[in-house]
Amino acid sequence: MKYRVLTKEELLELEEDFKHFLIANGIYDDEWVKINKEDQKKAIELVELFSDVVFDKALKKIKFLEHITPQGINAFFFPDNEVVLIGIISANKEIDFTKDTLNKLKQELNIFRTTKPYFKSREEEIFDLLETGCSIIDEERFKKLELAYTYSTQQLKN
Repeated sequence: MKYRVLTKEELLELEEDFKHFLIANGIYDDEWVKINKEDQKKAIELVELFSDVVFDKALKKIKFLEHITPQGINAFFFPDNEVVLIGIISANKEIDFTKDTLNKLKQELNIFRTTKPYFKSREEEIFDLLETGCSIIDEERFKKLELAYTYSTQQLKN
C-alpha cells in the first residue's frame, strides 16, 4: 500500500466509484458479496488497491501546499521533478504565525527558498506532507509568498 486505506465514511462517499472499480476488475455484485463473506483478505486487498487508485488520482491534481505553525510558514510547489519550498520564519519568539498578520511582522521576517528532488514519488511526498498537517492552497497564495521572497532578496542586494 502506498498511502492508507480509505475510511468507512470515505468509502461510502465513493461507493459508486468502488462499484465501477470492481466491475473493471471483473468482480460483479454477487461475487463481491461472496468475497466479502468468504475471503476477507482478498476483500481488504481490493479496498487497499482502490484506496491507492483514489489517492493517486487526487494527489496528481495537487500543485501547492502550505503548513503554518506558530514559528513559521512553509509553502510548497510540486512541479514534475522537484519540490519548491518557500519558508518564512522570524527570530522574534513572540511572533505567532497562526495569529499575527504578515503586515505586523514584515520587519522581522527571514524568507528563504530552496528546492529538492523527490525521494519518493511526487504523490507520496504530497501525501506525507498532508498527513503532517499541510493544507492545499491555490497558486495565487504561493505566488504571493514567492513575490515576498523575491522582494526580500532584492532588498538584500541594494
